[in-house]
Amino acid sequence: MEVIIDKFKPKVTRPFKRKNEWWVKLITEDGEYIMKFKSPIEAEDVVYGLLDLQVYGGKVKLKLREGNVIEDIEVLEIYKPSAEELVDEYLTK
Repeated sequence: MEVIIDKFKPKVTRPFKRKNEWWVKLITEDGEYIMKFKSPIEAEDVVYGLLDLQVYGGKVKLKLREGNVIEDIEVLEIYKPSAEELVDEYLTK
């Protein structure tokens, strides 16, 4: 099943071992998604690879299996605000 999510800004957990696999959870307002890997290095690479999405958010297309397991993630757009918008957001909070 493929799903397109417009405002995808996940909180990403550290990789943890489960059933001889390394899992990473992506927690959003809509729920939790899981990515599974064979080694901890692959899982760590994904955590760092998703930094822009974690910070700015974006539009993604997810290919899901049963149980909200992500088989493939395609980033369609990253919402990077301008420096002025970032300063305004920082000063208004």
